[in-house]
Amino acid sequence: MAIGYSNNLLYFFVFLLISMAMTGMWFTNKNVDNCAIQRVRAHQIFAGQANTLEIESKPKQSSLQSFDIDFEFLDPDLKDKKNTSVLPEVQEGLNCRIQWAPERRGRQRLPRLQISSRFPFGMLRAWKYYQDTTDRIVYPALKGIEHFPPTDGGKSKAEAEAQDDKKGLFRDFREFERSDSPSRIDWKRSLKHQKHLVKTFETSGEKKVLIDWELTSFLSDFEDRISQMALWVDICHKRQDQYALKIQSQNTPYSNVPGHYKICMEILAELTEEKAQAA
Repeated sequence: MAIGYSNNLLYFFVFLLISMAMTGMWFTNKNVDNCAIQRVRAHQIFAGQANTLEIESKPKQSSLQSFDIDFEFLDPDLKDKKNTSVLPEVQEGLNCRIQWAPERRGRQRLPRLQISSRFPFGMLRAWKYYQDTTDRIVYPALKGIEHFPPTDGGKSKAEAEAQDDKKGLFRDFREFERSDSPSRIDWKRSLKHQKHLVKTFETSGEKKVLIDWELTSFLSDFEDRISQMALWVDICHKRQDQYALKIQSQNTPYSNVPGHYKICMEILAELTEEKAQAA
């Protein structure tokens, strides 16, 4: 029997490469498996925009660490697929941030989260999935006309417009918007500048604002009406105005506390056309 010793070096290198591949596979899988997701937190989630969520993770075995972990939401409805965050090292109590941009409002769950890594050699990739089971409220998209509707307190629209001109000092002119009443147009100034202008005033004291569903009647799309009301709620909340939400016969009390903002946004997030007509 003849033995060829000239190929021993080649066999050695082949064995070394196989050993490195097997070792790399073991380390890559162990690296991903050791990363345990505790929970995913979100303060507020809005439709149509990138929301920052916080991933709380820690190693399964406290004596081991995970490196170069990638997180990605696997949402087939997402237009922007760049929802990846890299966490260099997973340690106990260390958090990571990731973005999620849902397309629709309402109660829903987060997309499936993919946890992957190519550590240590970058040639092999291991992954696993995490599915959050908590229902989240996605608030409506904040879009529309920022100018606030001309209603104040529980007064009618005509009464509010008349009172609006009497209180506060004149501030400036602005262009007419679809939510304004034509009676608010300053025709003399409009003729001079060749565009429709209305007056704005500085208000004083505590302001009460009624955000009425009927004020969005100038919009034809149902989702646009909800987004417009959500924008007005958000503006009132930031200005710390006393505000109330009115949708047909459904009313909320006047308030400006954070809990009131949450209540109003959740009402709008889960509002359907049937509820809007039957409320």
